[in-house]
Amino acid sequence: MPCAFRVRPGRLRERSQLTGKRPGIEEIVAAVGTAGPVLDMGCGSGRLTVALAAGGRDVTGIDVHQRQLAGAEKRARTAGVDVRWLHADMNGPLPFGDAAFGAAVSRLSLMIADDPVATLAEVARTVESAGVVVSAVWANVEENPWFTAPRAAVAEVLGAERAAFARHFGRLGAVDELEAVHRHAGFEQVEVVVLRDHIEASSPAAHWGFLTGTIGHYTRIAASLSADEQAELGRVLGRTLEPYRSRERLQLPRTMLMAVARR
Repeated sequence: MPCAFRVRPGRLRERSQLTGKRPGIEEIVAAVGTAGPVLDMGCGSGRLTVALAAGGRDVTGIDVHQRQLAGAEKRARTAGVDVRWLHADMNGPLPFGDAAFGAAVSRLSLMIADDPVATLAEVARTVESAGVVVSAVWANVEENPWFTAPRAAVAEVLGAERAAFARHFGRLGAVDELEAVHRHAGFEQVEVVVLRDHIEASSPAAHWGFLTGTIGHYTRIAASLSADEQAELGRVLGRTLEPYRSRERLQLPRTMLMAVARR
């Protein structure tokens, strides 16, 4: 059964269920509520941005990568929604006036910011005083073996250099740390929601298929493997994931943190 309890009122809530293969999207949309217009900071390929627009919100998505923006535009056209896309860097001044938005969101982008406090402070400038800022990041690596255990297997077989991807995974991934960067950026009300679930797989090979089919880092690793490397990686991956076996299936924990902040 889902659980919901508070540790320090108004600061931390824990839920037992993440939703979907792209976790955090539904949770962020719900946290934004009816606020608008909305800024999606570091929108990437636009999954969250399009979900917000599909819910009837007026959304602007920004990203520093033109290729990502092109993919986001295509996603919006396919979904039949209108979104404003803008090439902009979250690490510098944003090209918006004060209080231009009713809400701002980010999913897995704050953890790669050069200076998360400065980024949040600039985002706060663009959000009206009664608005909300919602930031989702992966929790620390120990709480996400669905991703980090296979990466450890890659390191064992292929070496540390080829496994040196997603280096920011788990950054800001402790509740106190995520809360602190928002408070230092000027937010007085900060609630951190811990979202947990498990990824189930019938076998290590099935989980590897999930990773290589949904995450670019693993897709590129898989494409680079020789036949011998593929066989060895399969063997090591089986050993690495064995601690997460429950009866006939693997159950791999997955945890995300979501900060909901107001000034």
